Amino acid sequence: MKVHSAFWLRIPGLLCNSFAAGFFTLTLLMATTSRAPAASSTVPGGASTNQVAPALEVPKSVFVIPNNPREGRNPFFPGSHAELPPSIKPSQPVDVSSFVLNGITSPPKVTAMINGRTFEVGEEGRVRLPSGALELIKCIEVGADSAIIEYKGQRLQLHYRSNP
Repeated sequence: MKVHSAFWLRIPGLLCNSFAAGFFTLTLLMATTSRAPAASSTVPGGASTNQVAPALEVPKSVFVIPNNPREGRNPFFPGSHAELPPSIKPSQPVDVSSFVLNGITSPPKVTAMINGRTFEVGEEGRVRLPSGALELIKCIEVGADSAIIEYKGQRLQLHYRSNP
């Protein structure tokens, strides 16, 4: 049974007299009448095969924020005239007496108790200082009678306090 294209043009008028129905008919007519041939190639054996084109590698953008106006403008804020942020000042020496090594547990799980909180090697956590402030420290190493912690970028070695 052969259906004439004039039949397809009358269906939208029967269903609904709108632009969307006409667009649908036009799209359907174009899809049924125009068929693009599939991309194929031949392999050395003579058989044809469909192949997918290799994926292209998209280069990544690299933005360098200039240090001064002579080097260029900031690509993210071109109207900005802000200078570089101030350099980080070297940290002040830390008072080791703020941290107290309360105890060390024995194997198989070696832990150190610092200012009343237990730490395993590599664990970070907040401890309360004598001033009442909470500070973030990281336990680096636990020895037989000492522990090494990292506080504000500095490594500190804590020992048991001797009783007076």
